[in-house]
Formats: sequence, C-alpha cells, structure tokens
Amino acid sequence: MSVSTRFFRFASVCALVTALTTLAIHLLPELWADADTFEERLQLRHNSIYLFNLWVVIVHCLLVVVSMFALGVQRVAAAPVLVRFGFLGFLFFAFTEILRTSLVIFALNRTWRAGYEAATDEATRVALGATIRAFSGINESVFFVFLTAFIIGLLCYGFAFLSAKGLEQKVGLLLLLWAALSVPGYVDTVRGTDAVSIHFEWVGPYFQPIARALIGVWLWKASDRPDSTSAA
Repeated sequence: MSVSTRFFRFASVCALVTALTTLAIHLLPELWADADTFEERLQLRHNSIYLFNLWVVIVHCLLVVVSMFALGVQRVAAAPVLVRFGFLGFLFFAFTEILRTSLVIFALNRTWRAGYEAATDEATRVALGATIRAFSGINESVFFVFLTAFIIGLLCYGFAFLSAKGLEQKVGLLLLLWAALSVPGYVDTVRGTDAVSIHFEWVGPYFQPIARALIGVWLWKASDRPDSTSAA
C-alpha cells in the first residue's frame, strides 16, 4: 500500500483540528448545563449552539478516522494484527458515535421533541414524553459501545507503538496513558454512576486536546521520513 506525504500532512491537519473540536465538544455543553427540567431540555432543539455542537461531533469522528488511519500506517508493517484491530476499534467508535449523534439530531430533536411540542392531545404528549425519557437509556447503551471500541483502539495502537523506539515509542506511551485515563469513565458507565469519573473530568477538555495535537505534530514530522510513503 502506498500512502503519499500529502495524505500524511492532511491527516496531521485533521488531528490538529480534532484538538479544537474536542474542546468544543467538551466546553460548549456548559452553555446549557443548567437545563435540568424536562421542559428546559425540550427547548434545546431551538438552541443553535446546541445543534451546532452535534454536527461538530460528527465532523470530529470523521477527522479522527482519517488521523488514526494515517497513524496506524506508520506501524502496520511492524505490528499488522494490532494496528488492524486498533483501526477497527476506531472505525467502530466513529460509527457508533455518529449513530448516537444522528439519533439525537433526527429522532430526539426533529421527531420526538418536535412532535411533543406540536401535539394537541394529551395521549400523544404522554406517549412522546415517555419515548423522550426512555432515550437516555438508549443513549447510554450506545455510549458504552462507543467507549469500548475507543479503548480497544487506544490499547491496540498503544502496544503497536510501544514496541518501537524513540519518538514512536513515546506515541505508544501516550496512547496507553489515554486508555488508562478512559478506564474511570468506562467503569462508571458500566456501574451507572459518576463516583470515579467525576475526578477525571479534566481528561476531556485538557488531556485529550493536547494528546490529539501531539499526534498531529508527530504525523507531520513523520511525513518527512523516507519510509512514510509506503507500508506493507
């Protein structure tokens, strides 16, 4: 397989942009964090920043796939099984998160919330209200799959790069650290609590953008290497 230097640099830019989209995804929700009641959350479908953030999530996932593909190319010859399984993890992560976000955009907001607001009879409102409330369970279920796939991708890529030397090995350590920092959130997702992850809320808005930016810089530097244009 031949991969051009131009593609690596494009992937590098994608990784750098994901650092910005990560910030948006984690910080913008603070603008509507006080929407606690059912009626207040119902009105979010009219909030342009809230809707914009949902589309940012979709773009973010696509950019992650491109950047992680390029990252994997660098080690696929040395660790083909780990890299291929890792990329499948990232690919499934992106698919599930895009699915989850699409459900929020088209099912929750455009169909159920809009239908609830437009309903004129109590029976319809009761039915749609129950559906809207039940969506949180669906959301958590898909999030569990998303987080599982993402951690698998981080672990596979991390161990693939850990067997390298120099800067590549440091990339592996960064990815394994990222996986470790994701475990508290994973444990709380399984348990249905926030007892552990509440102490790691800094990972999303601080660690992740830095990690993604470092990956972007590394990809740009790797594009200048003679062996960066081909992989087995």
